Amino acid sequence: MQADAPQELSLIDSQLQEKFKAIHLIVLDVDGVLTDGSIIYGGADLEIKAFNVQDGFGITMARQAGLKFAVLTGRVSDPVARRVEELDFDYYESGHFYKKDALLGIIKTAGLQSNQVLYMGDDILDLVCKPQVGLFIAPNNALPRVKAEADWVSEKGGGQGAVREMIDVCLNAQGKLKESQDYFIGAKE
Repeated sequence: MQADAPQELSLIDSQLQEKFKAIHLIVLDVDGVLTDGSIIYGGADLEIKAFNVQDGFGITMARQAGLKFAVLTGRVSDPVARRVEELDFDYYESGHFYKKDALLGIIKTAGLQSNQVLYMGDDILDLVCKPQVGLFIAPNNALPRVKAEADWVSEKGGGQGAVREMIDVCLNAQGKLKESQDYFIGAKE
């Protein structure tokens, strides 16, 4: 396996493959998942966050393949709101320090069952979401307890391609990865 290639399905057990196949909605934490967790302040009202472009394109590919996306974050942030709008997320919930009720609201609004939802988080506050979803994923930079309780841990860290890695594995399990890639490069079978 190449260093930058997504983890092969053969390296994921069949039970985990089946869980990835059932996913219709991916819910993402922000700090430590879509970013590396850094928050940069510049003056009274300026907040800067760095997002990974490959994560963004992975979200675009997965949306084209039929998956829906949500952001669920404890902080209220203008840069996050802008990124959510740019990537056309289906759901956006911010300012939820305790995330369970907001997550359940997203799932209900989406009309899905818990086994159809994947949540990716990196910190202790995200663990409240695990019993509510079919798959709980952690980036490699997650806290040790979160990684220990995750169904799957990415090789990459938050803000460093962890979201894209997870999306590639999910689309691959669903048999949609090559089709989605081919769609964007205009390849014909």
